[in-house]
Amino acid sequence: MSFVLLLSIFLVGSVIAVLYITKTTARMDRLILLHQVEILREDLIIHIQTVQSQITRSKVRTGGEVDVLIAHVQEMDKVMDSCVGCHHTPELTQGLLAMRDMASDYKTSISRMVTTSSNPQHIAQIEQRTRYLGQELIAMTQGMAFTANIRLQQKTQETMATIREVKIILMVTLLIGFLLAVVIIVLLVRSLNQRLDRLLEATRRIARGDLQHRIEGSDHEEDEFGELAAAFNTMTQNLHRSQRQLLQGAKLAAIGELATNIAYEVNNPLTGVLGYTGLLLKADDIPAERKEHLRTIERETLRARETLKNLLDFSRRKPPRMVMTDISDIIDDTLALVRGQAKAARVEIKTECNAGLPLVAADPDEMKQVFVNLINNAFFAMTSGGTLTIRCKSETEETGRTMVVVSLSDTGHGIPEDHLDKIFDPFFTTRPDGEGTGLGLSISFMVVQNHGGRIEVESTVGQGSTFRVYLPAPGEGPDKA
Repeated sequence: MSFVLLLSIFLVGSVIAVLYITKTTARMDRLILLHQVEILREDLIIHIQTVQSQITRSKVRTGGEVDVLIAHVQEMDKVMDSCVGCHHTPELTQGLLAMRDMASDYKTSISRMVTTSSNPQHIAQIEQRTRYLGQELIAMTQGMAFTANIRLQQKTQETMATIREVKIILMVTLLIGFLLAVVIIVLLVRSLNQRLDRLLEATRRIARGDLQHRIEGSDHEEDEFGELAAAFNTMTQNLHRSQRQLLQGAKLAAIGELATNIAYEVNNPLTGVLGYTGLLLKADDIPAERKEHLRTIERETLRARETLKNLLDFSRRKPPRMVMTDISDIIDDTLALVRGQAKAARVEIKTECNAGLPLVAADPDEMKQVFVNLINNAFFAMTSGGTLTIRCKSETEETGRTMVVVSLSDTGHGIPEDHLDKIFDPFFTTRPDGEGTGLGLSISFMVVQNHGGRIEVESTVGQGSTFRVYLPAPGEGPDKA
């Protein structure tokens, strides 16, 4: 933008300068023409004076003198035609025509004077008239020369004034262009420094571990810095996502190993408790009141063993059986399992899954489990009913990889911001005691990660949450054969 403004100023100044230079050139051409006319008039006066001198000096003319006289008259005639042929004002043109008529009379009188050989008195009269006409012609030429000289001075002054104007305009244009260039350079340097400072500050914050930092305003800048800032934000976003996935994977692996050890260590004592509790319940000498306590022990022990079973299932997940499948079919099968729950929870389910989506490599049973977990969480979040919208689409990431995206948006109470980083942790739950193990999202996260995908969540308290499941589409994108 600044370069365009600077270029516009120079173009406007150049156009003005060219116009004034053209005007000045035209004035100079007219001035030169006037000088040439002035030279012709001086030549005309010289030739007339020479003829007049010849007439006055010699009474008896030899053939050579007559030839010289005729030559001067011919030159005078050429000069006269040149003067009349130039462009003049109407007043000068009228004067030149009158002068040409007088010059014609002058030439006629000279011709009669040269050809007449008898009657000396008549010859004297012709010579007298010829000299008179010559003097009148000289006087007329000098008068016109004086008028033309005044006009020549005026034109010269106008031309010099125009030249000074052009000089001033060129100097002002150059000065304005220089000042504008300085201002633009200062603004560009300042803008460049500000952008570099933003990039440098962002780099420092990333180096300190703040992977959630973003360079603001990159979406509105369409130049190279905007592209660099957008690429930087994408890089930090991918780093943050990868870091979360690595941390979550490490956390799940550690908890899985811990769960295996705990399950083996606790399962044997629980089996003993259940066995002895069963024997006590069968005894006849135990009061009914105490048997009720024994039944509570048995029930809670069974629940503890079920939790241990879930832990073992969590830690012993088998590799998924990958088959090429349409994600829309998995969604339809999942909805067939939960429609009864949706009706009971007064939740309306809307689906927007278009046909023609790329196939994904997935284990249908495991992906059904993922979607069932996400849908059950949505039902729990909409305690007074609501709407669950499921959308399926494909999108190409900046790396060129094609992903199939399934988003599940509810109208529930939302997730507090301080819980967003914890919802995929094992055993983290906001449900009342006894209503959830806190393993559903952890298992879902691990399943999707084993499929080469990821789960992202956005939530606003009081408005609802959106979970997005990303699954890669094999054979699409840059790696396609």
